[in-house]
Amino acid sequence: MKINPSAPLPKPKPNFHLVKILVTAISPVDYKPTEIPYIGRLLVSYPATPRLDFAGRIVTPATGSNLKADDLVFGVAGTSPLAGGALAEYAFVNEKHTLAIPEGVSILDATVLGVAGLTAYQSIVPHVKKGDRIFINGGSGSKSQKLLDRLGADVVIDYKKGSVLSALLATEQKFDHAVDNVGNIGDKELWWKWDQYSNPGASYVLVAGELFVSSVIDMAKEAVLPKLLGGVKGKIDGFWPAPKPEDLGQVTQWIKELHR
Repeated sequence: MKINPSAPLPKPKPNFHLVKILVTAISPVDYKPTEIPYIGRLLVSYPATPRLDFAGRIVTPATGSNLKADDLVFGVAGTSPLAGGALAEYAFVNEKHTLAIPEGVSILDATVLGVAGLTAYQSIVPHVKKGDRIFINGGSGSKSQKLLDRLGADVVIDYKKGSVLSALLATEQKFDHAVDNVGNIGDKELWWKWDQYSNPGASYVLVAGELFVSSVIDMAKEAVLPKLLGGVKGKIDGFWPAPKPEDLGQVTQWIKELHR
């Protein structure tokens, strides 16, 4: 990666804001796809400017937009999910993927509401209803148990102190949904045995994973094969965040409420 001080401004596109980027945040989607051997080279055309999450100031608003020049905004940059373009001084951003930063919310906090906020929202909310029991793998660092307790976690499992799978299998109540933010495909037990600690029809959403050709092929094979021939018995779903305006709006509303 290198800085190109002579890079031209991006070309104008209909329904896009020209934004001066103030802050950008890195997320796994910015680099993991390109790390896949052989396939990664085909996914992104070079030279490419990465980064999706951003916060910035509007220079030229999209025609007909309610936003105006100098407004502070955040969102998801780019027309390609693999080369967002936010790691630049200026970027064109789809007006549907851009929202004003709420009053009281810092630019730094707003920067991560795009990909990270949508991932947290979309991997859970569409799949559950009130009262459902959810397992989140990699929901927090080990030092954040007080935060998890405050947010309503019933049980916190420290993977350093014992087997996560054993703890899950020992629970009296089964789960209605799971979100895996770790995705150790090399150690597949958590999702391989999902059916043993979940209720019928429950989804296991695999947000993260080790992107090696062998592991991707292995996972696809197990998902397609019938159960009797070695296929996964539980329901395993892949995940990719979609920058839907209504979802970004809901995440923003919750952040506004937290800062009141």
